Amino acid sequence: MKADEIQRRREAILAMLQQQKKVKVSALVKMFGVSDETIRKDLRILENQGLLVKKFGQAILTETKPLAPVSQRTTKLLQEKQRIAAAAIALLPKTKAAIALDQGSTVAALAQALNEFDQYTIMTSSLLALIALQNTRNELYTPGGHYNLADMSFQSSRDPEVYGQIHLDFCFLGSSGVSGREGFCSSSFEDSKMKKLLLKNSVTKVLLIDESKFSQSSLVQVGTWADVDYVVTNLKITAPEVKAIKAQTRLILV
Repeated sequence: MKADEIQRRREAILAMLQQQKKVKVSALVKMFGVSDETIRKDLRILENQGLLVKKFGQAILTETKPLAPVSQRTTKLLQEKQRIAAAAIALLPKTKAAIALDQGSTVAALAQALNEFDQYTIMTSSLLALIALQNTRNELYTPGGHYNLADMSFQSSRDPEVYGQIHLDFCFLGSSGVSGREGFCSSSFEDSKMKKLLLKNSVTKVLLIDESKFSQSSLVQVGTWADVDYVVTNLKITAPEVKAIKAQTRLILV
């Protein structure tokens, strides 16, 4: 079975748990048409990621502390996020380029730094980024959609057609908690879908992630470290995650 099919099944299990809080292993076996052993392996991996607990033949959703709304994170680790943004800016060419900005407070710091330039075409669904760029001399576009208050971003319940039609030179992605994961994550399925579209349609993919996210867990894994070209972070060089990231992609420590 392909890795993306396995990931979709595990995401579907998590979505079901979000609604029902607990579900029997036998029900999952019947629903997905796979073996009992396969489902138990899925649940074991999700349990190791801190997302559920296996007990008495069923999976029970772990009630983790939710990530604070992005509006409450804009000033947290501000200087560190500004250093991450400065390192990300250095990756951009001096000539014209099409750029996509994901949602999140660290990416919003990058949006603020982009005001120093005028040669870029920027697309974002993040309200924080749009506010930071309200007086920009760059070209600025947004695909719109339903407004998500916690993320301060516009999200669509279906694949945003605009992202399937454009070619991006760079995308800059944020991430929610990554503890226990083998890559970067999102707190919602809709945001995960958007991130995957940006990855698919961008030549150079850059992940911006501050060190606080490495001690938090999150709902949906978007991709592995190998799915991006750069990870820019303020992790300490001695942090255990550094080796794993460096083995899969370019790591920039600030």
